[in-house]
Amino acid sequence: MKNERIINILRVLIFTALAWGLMNLFLKLFPDLTMKNSLLFMSTPLFAHVITRLLTRDKTDTKGLFLHLEFENKLKYYIWTFLYPVVVSLVSSLLIIFRYADNYRLSEQLGNGRWKEFLIMIFFSLGHSVFMFYICLGEEYGWRAYLTPKLESLMPEPLALILSGCIWGIWHAPLIRDMGLNFGTGYKFFPYAGYIAMCVCCIFTGAFLTWLTRRTESIYPAAICHTIIDTLSIVNYLVPEKILEKSEKTGQFAFNFACLYMLGDILIGAVFFVILCLERRDKKDI
Repeated sequence: MKNERIINILRVLIFTALAWGLMNLFLKLFPDLTMKNSLLFMSTPLFAHVITRLLTRDKTDTKGLFLHLEFENKLKYYIWTFLYPVVVSLVSSLLIIFRYADNYRLSEQLGNGRWKEFLIMIFFSLGHSVFMFYICLGEEYGWRAYLTPKLESLMPEPLALILSGCIWGIWHAPLIRDMGLNFGTGYKFFPYAGYIAMCVCCIFTGAFLTWLTRRTESIYPAAICHTIIDTLSIVNYLVPEKILEKSEKTGQFAFNFACLYMLGDILIGAVFFVILCLERRDKKDI
């Protein structure tokens, strides 16, 4: 038992080093972001998962691979796959409106038939992500199908979720530092404030995606949900144009806007963080 624990610690370290190392290597080899290169970067956790299993002879049964699909008695969790990103995006948009928009009128934002475009955009994003799930499959097959379960075998649930989220968040560091991912540049404590904000968001978003993976025993719903989160643009319809334009410029406002937008993820993801922790505690009490 003690030897297995040591081996799992080693597996976590190897996986993390590979995920971070491959990410930095590919960015050096392909510094210009394109769709093809982005898929390569986002697949580094998948590569790390496979290589770690091979190097450490980490075998598992079919269930442990999270590659099957089962709909029986799990439909409600698949509904959550599509519902969560919409709710999170709506909450984030409302927080931004409350903070920055004066004399806001929804009728002005969605007037002149723009509400039809808004609804079409939502349904298109949800449907599109079913076919484009592979965009985020590489990430999810590393973080949710390997790293988080391994950490859960080594430590209490809260620590496992926090550490998994921090590893996922710091994995984005080269993109935050060199390309201004999500937060732009020129804000206070750049890029370290961006690293911290990304880690916090990844902890709580990761909690929901872990809950979803555990409930469905499949990695595909998390990959679809992650893809929707990355592509859904409700904020672009609900938030006034002048605020959006200001957020696209570099500087402190862009950073504050991004953090406020992530707050929806954090608030709702925190609910699932607590659910996972309570479930783990209840299992120990049995």
